[in-house]
Amino acid sequence: MSIAAPINVAQRSICDLGRRTRLDLGVIGDVGATISALLPQLTVKTDRSHLDQSLARYRKAREGLDDLATGRPGSKLIHPQYLTKLINDHAAQDAIFTFDVGTPSIWVARYLKVNGHRRLIGSMVHGSMANAMPQAIGAQATFPGRQVVSLSGDGGFAMLMGDFLTLVQQKLPVKVVIFNNGTLGFVALEMKASGFLETGTSLKNPDFAAMARGIGIHARRVDDPGDLEPALTDVLSHDGPALRDVLTNPQELAMPPAINLQQVTGFSLWALARSSTGAATKSSK
Repeated sequence: MSIAAPINVAQRSICDLGRRTRLDLGVIGDVGATISALLPQLTVKTDRSHLDQSLARYRKAREGLDDLATGRPGSKLIHPQYLTKLINDHAAQDAIFTFDVGTPSIWVARYLKVNGHRRLIGSMVHGSMANAMPQAIGAQATFPGRQVVSLSGDGGFAMLMGDFLTLVQQKLPVKVVIFNNGTLGFVALEMKASGFLETGTSLKNPDFAAMARGIGIHARRVDDPGDLEPALTDVLSHDGPALRDVLTNPQELAMPPAINLQQVTGFSLWALARSSTGAATKSSK
């Protein structure tokens, strides 16, 4: 099969082909040119059984995901799923979302709905930490009339707190929402799945909202699910840069679509090591 306008292979990582699922044919090229070359080679099929089965599976999975995206006032435990769902519900229909790597990427993939007008910007392949806020700065400078929302992890935001001053200096109305769970969540999760005790992943965060107010940005910290929705509508409608520091559940598990034996073994080893460490600590006291 020929491709009208292939992209230089040296510019792409070929090893990414087939990284997530088995491929019968891997093609690297411009999307439009590739589709134009591929369509004449295809035969139209009328059997939609695979599509119907996939849609049914998605509806079932969607029910389970939506059940997690809830909040009970007074519980002092905000689920990141609930936070992301509310952002989806109240953000503009043409909003630009940027999101940090790690667990924010998971919540964005599961709870933000794209509609042909919204745009998602992340660091999916490179996995660059602290990408959300600088990407939001660039997006807002490029599209001053659109709502830009940075979904930042606490670790990512803390890494580039100095760049936060740019919002004031350049008068950029970026809305920053921090998923503040006090940990490098995805790193800790990967360590647990590999059977290791999580080390160096806990974060002693400041009050990000107080810091933001100190530099002249509209900000508030939220730790009660009952306060979350009005706090988000307020930040999204604010005329200027704004921040919400949301304390989310640090023990929230980002479950993959399927769990393999290696992950089960890793978590079992982690649990045994964790319990042994706890018992040793108590005996030493």
